Amino acid sequence: MINNNLNEDVVIEILLRLPVNSLMRFKCVRKSWYVLIESPQFAAMQLCNNSSNYLLVNCWNLIDTGSVEPESLSWSLLKYEDRMQAISNWEDDSFAMKHFKWPPISSHCDGIICLYDDSTTIMANLGIREFMVLPKSCIPLSGYYERFEFFGFGLDHRTNDYKIVRIKNKIPFDDHSPREYQDDSQAEVYTLSSNSWRQIEYSDFLTFKLNTYLSTYWNGAYYWSAVQKRPSPDDSVYGVYSFDFTNEVFYFKIIPDYVKLPSFLLYGMTEFNGTLALISYHYHRPEKILDIWVMDELGVNGVWTKLITTQPLLGVERPLGFLTSDELLLLLSGESLGDQGMKIASYNIVTRQMKTHLIYDKNCYRDAMIYKWSLVSINKRRINHMD
Repeated sequence: MINNNLNEDVVIEILLRLPVNSLMRFKCVRKSWYVLIESPQFAAMQLCNNSSNYLLVNCWNLIDTGSVEPESLSWSLLKYEDRMQAISNWEDDSFAMKHFKWPPISSHCDGIICLYDDSTTIMANLGIREFMVLPKSCIPLSGYYERFEFFGFGLDHRTNDYKIVRIKNKIPFDDHSPREYQDDSQAEVYTLSSNSWRQIEYSDFLTFKLNTYLSTYWNGAYYWSAVQKRPSPDDSVYGVYSFDFTNEVFYFKIIPDYVKLPSFLLYGMTEFNGTLALISYHYHRPEKILDIWVMDELGVNGVWTKLITTQPLLGVERPLGFLTSDELLLLLSGESLGDQGMKIASYNIVTRQMKTHLIYDKNCYRDAMIYKWSLVSINKRRINHMD
């Protein structure tokens, strides 16, 4: 029985401790709770009070073992407490199957994910079952093959508006096309409040090669690992390439020489304990040794401190990021493990122990990301900015 004498502040404090799926059910308990939980103010408080990270997994189920054609899509949200536990599942969401023929690349911020391929971009908050197909690119298509190589999604702290940046490269069908078309590239920014794309100045394509294996949004900017191209590969400069969502400009910061990054390494950016971390590893080796470096609070001076060098880890395909301050999640290679399912490993940087968790045991194309579960509404944020 509900106590009608409960103070409103007490009710809010209790509700803020609940997971999103419980809050969605509790909207039906009473009208005042519905109004409260639906409000953008409560969604903002819930996001600020939610320090937990989850693992969001998407699995495009294949028709049969030898097929490369997806039949259905499954989403799972998992929480880690000594073991991976699924706390919410969404089966065969038609919003993605309808718009994408193959698994799209994804990015996320504040519980909102972005799915995209060369022609379609979708924003979605799976927790509140909200989806939005974005307008087409403002960059006109030409007769040459075009693709979006790099994509970042984040929050403009000054306007409190969500933005997307993407870089489109034009690549000719053959080597006989004029050279200027081969290296041409353009960048555009989408703003949620206006629901539109704008082309912005971009001229770095010939200078930088970006790595999308592990990139991240952090503190108002999106970060990729990058190599500044030089005539000789041995002279290449390694660094962090970023896009500032407020000023809408790109930056490049050189990584110091003491952070050893030879050319046969892959490295990427992720968030760790409120700052940026760099993870590097040998991508050709079945047993991967990870070097993890953490950026200092200032960041401007590019000071990095080594957090850990792991022992050789068998079967790791790539790191996914930190779920907690101690637990690093790793996507395992199905081929190296002798199966076609999906396995995630959690590596504790304190105990140096790795645990393997079976996520799916069926034939599928799979991907995963560290994720915040939130009530943030895409539509309400856009409407509020219009008022």
